[in-house]
Amino acid sequence: MVAYPQEPGVVRLDDFEIRLSEGLVSAGGEVLTLSVREFQLLVAMVDRAGGIVRRDELCQAVWQRELRPGDRSVDVYVSKLRAKLEAAAPGRQFIHTHPGFGYRFQPGLSRDLDTSKAANAQTGETHTVAGPPQSDRASDHAAP
Repeated sequence: MVAYPQEPGVVRLDDFEIRLSEGLVSAGGEVLTLSVREFQLLVAMVDRAGGIVRRDELCQAVWQRELRPGDRSVDVYVSKLRAKLEAAAPGRQFIHTHPGFGYRFQPGLSRDLDTSKAANAQTGETHTVAGPPQSDRASDHAAP
């Protein structure tokens, strides 16, 4: 899923690009302004693009400490990062929440698509996403 082109230090996924050495991120052709923590979170998730990264793994990667009980710092920063990415590329979802598991970075899935079988509009390929139930936000599971 992650394309590592000939250019070292650059990660490209469709119209999403990270320039690791420069700390630059662009989505939908727009350069994003990210905090250092947001950028570190993004890199940690992109390293495992398509796979779920647990909250404690993200806390260790970004803050170099164990996740403490009741600590919501990972969730707050993921929420900020998600908002910036989705504002730059409306209709696209980059970060998917898996309650009780963690987060998954998988750009290209539209909010309107069934995430268990997302069709690639350009090639017509179908990709199956394995793992826990596909939820986009913790609020999806809130009691009515």
